[in-house]
Amino acid sequence: MNDAEELQLLFKAVHRESERRLSEALAPLDITPAQAEALIVLQMAQPISLGDLGDLLVAEGGHPSRLVDRLVRNRWVDRSVSADDRRRLVLSLTPEGVALAERIKAVRGQLCEDKRSLLDRIDISSTLALFEGYLQGSPWWQTVERRRALGRDSSIKPLLDSSVDPSVDPFTEMMTLNDATQNR
Repeated sequence: MNDAEELQLLFKAVHRESERRLSEALAPLDITPAQAEALIVLQMAQPISLGDLGDLLVAEGGHPSRLVDRLVRNRWVDRSVSADDRRRLVLSLTPEGVALAERIKAVRGQLCEDKRSLLDRIDISSTLALFEGYLQGSPWWQTVERRRALGRDSSIKPLLDSSVDPSVDPFTEMMTLNDATQNR
């Protein structure tokens, strides 16, 4: 197995293990990771249209109507007519949804804290640059950038520039450095 294949395998394994741990941690709240992500994003961006919510979700891209139907059925989300455009529906959290979103953030925070010692031992900026380089140019990259902007100032706005130099491909750089190290 070469480095690129191993990296892809590790990506997949880390993703699956992260989802398993998150599902397990959320089980007492009776909510799935996809539902949890939607509630957290809604809390940050509400009121928001269904399409705009879909643009911000990694768990379920596109048009997450079935996911939102479940959230409405569970009384965590309200659908209402937009004040700006009566043809458009917007989503917002109910008081129960706000309370649940806070509990979800606490669960996610604990999972992150459990990994803090690992993160403190590695150069996380190189790892993030690698992931960013891997995703650049994909629809997922746009989702990540939108979520970053949302987290910075709680408003969804077009992103005109990237935080990563597009002329540098961190994935290729890492593989080149790794090859040089192994050839010593």
